[in-house]
Amino acid sequence: MKIDKSKFDPEVYEFYKAALEGAGFAASFSAEDIPRMREAEITGHAAHLDPYEVHEKIDLTIPRAGAGSLPARIYVPEGAADAAGQVPVILYFHGGGFIMGSIEDHDPLCGKLADAAGAIVIAAEYRLAPEHPFPACIEDAVCLAEWAVENAASYGGDPECIMAAGDSSGATISAALALLSKERKTEAGETKGETEAGQTLSIPPIAGLILLYGVFGCITHEDSESARLYGNGEYVLPADAIRKMMDLYIPAGTDPDDIRLYPGKAADLSGMPPSVIVTAEFDPLRDDGECFARRLKESGCNTELIRMDGMMHGFALYWQRFSRAGELLDRIGSIVKDWVS
Repeated sequence: MKIDKSKFDPEVYEFYKAALEGAGFAASFSAEDIPRMREAEITGHAAHLDPYEVHEKIDLTIPRAGAGSLPARIYVPEGAADAAGQVPVILYFHGGGFIMGSIEDHDPLCGKLADAAGAIVIAAEYRLAPEHPFPACIEDAVCLAEWAVENAASYGGDPECIMAAGDSSGATISAALALLSKERKTEAGETKGETEAGQTLSIPPIAGLILLYGVFGCITHEDSESARLYGNGEYVLPADAIRKMMDLYIPAGTDPDDIRLYPGKAADLSGMPPSVIVTAEFDPLRDDGECFARRLKESGCNTELIRMDGMMHGFALYWQRFSRAGELLDRIGSIVKDWVS
């Protein structure tokens, strides 16, 4: 397929010019390649990301029931410490196809989100496949949510206003967390999750969702126009790469309709929190995200869909290079402020 330069955001085209005008984006890899890929991703991102400093940044480890500890980073915007526990809290889960990604390469994005939304952002270094396949990352999300509701006030956060956000695989994790919170309500108003070790974790209500180009399982590859048009290797995130990542993430015998795996397969989405869903025009996952947004709206949920024309998968990570991506984060920040006003 010939790439039409005129349809791209000019900054995006220039950034990816070599691949768009050359051999495209590679999809072939195996489990043995993952350590090298992780290192290359960190160094590659670092070359294009500038440091971003918020008022306060805190690294810590959170006890993980039955499985060591969960590294996390807290981003505290200016004024939060004086807000008497009234600042919204956003749990952030990074992208990387469930096999890559880290707090470090999403650091500028999380810092920007904290300032734009006036929120405390808590980013998690959740466990990755194939060493830790599904549902390890979901368990880590529940662990982070439980910790946040108990500790957010120490940093000025409101334990009754905890949101979830993420890009790509992180968006999937966030949506799954909100579904678990909604579906496991007890008569006392609490929600419960359970680890592989059988230990019970409480899941607080999720007050809002920020979902950037995630995988939701709402539509098949065959029914997705965006997957057919943009998943063949000429654009970021070829369909073959998606399949390889999911094969490494999903253990044999897993129920393909498990809502923790594909939140878009949930039979009932009513009662989901206010959501902003972002898609990119030239992303094979575009139609899946937009289908999920439609289902949320049809279920009566407050949902805002933002399609970013001229963009490809993963663009928000480079908000310092793409001016429209920076503007998007400011817009999301304003949406969050409206939710809590």
